[in-house]
Amino acid sequence: MNLDEHRRGSDKSFTLLCIDDETLNLKILSSIFKEHYRVVVSKSAQQGLATALEVIPDLILLDVLMPNEDGFELIVKLKAHPDLKHIPVIFITGLQNSEDEEKGLTLGACDYIQKPFNYGIVRARVNTHFELIRQRNLLEKFAHFDSLTELPNRRKWQHDSLEQWNLACKNKELIVFGIIDIDYFKNYNDLYGHQQGDIVLRKISNTLRRIIFAFNGDLYRCGGEEFYFYLPVNKKKAMNDILEKCLDSVFELEIKHKDSKVSPFVTISIGAIQITAQPQINLDKVMECADEKLYIVKNTSRNAVNFVEINDIKDLKD
Repeated sequence: MNLDEHRRGSDKSFTLLCIDDETLNLKILSSIFKEHYRVVVSKSAQQGLATALEVIPDLILLDVLMPNEDGFELIVKLKAHPDLKHIPVIFITGLQNSEDEEKGLTLGACDYIQKPFNYGIVRARVNTHFELIRQRNLLEKFAHFDSLTELPNRRKWQHDSLEQWNLACKNKELIVFGIIDIDYFKNYNDLYGHQQGDIVLRKISNTLRRIIFAFNGDLYRCGGEEFYFYLPVNKKKAMNDILEKCLDSVFELEIKHKDSKVSPFVTISIGAIQITAQPQINLDKVMECADEKLYIVKNTSRNAVNFVEINDIKDLKD
């Protein structure tokens, strides 16, 4: 989005869901916002709930007075659903008394607009709430991403890794969890300086991310020079080969490191395990096991992969 679009409150990446049983009202709202946002409409509470689950809108404009199920009943369902509860809802309704407005706000609406509405006021209020959404998204990004490498951080890892683990547990799928560490990185910073070290971190993170993303995994910066990752098992390519590719790709960057004891260039070490995900297995212990494999590499050869397929899970259970 460019600066002019931002000033006009325009961002087609945002979705606005309008729920109203009056076709005319939906046409008016669509005409107000269609040039600035993606607009989706629904003519009933039931249809609105289904559409919300399908498109996961960023903001909902909701009428109160609708047949069969009114807006008050619908917002209760929206706020009770884990995938929809965070979505801001603005009531836009013909109800005029303060008790109804209080009820709407108490049920979780972020704003309340009375009909007949002024186009400019509706546009301004909706734009204001979209601006708040932008700011919230930025704050979430700052909270969950590392500013140097632009990788998700440890906090994001704690959420995503558990989500991936639970997903894999449903079908008892094979999955790989691992840790990557840059060899002798403290020595590198001491010799070349932290500014140069930051450049190296960005280069290595970009290299690793491309490989891991290509195989549907994800990479996280969880320490100064330490990265965590997960990878679904690829049936067409040996997992050890993928990890060796990570190792080789970093070496091929040919980043000079005169104070490394294993190579003239910057290298990495990897500890990883492959396991069939099961609910009775403790994910923290899985990562402890991966860390043990990394520790062995760092205290022997470095610039190597220590990858193990685990079949005996008794030591990993809660």
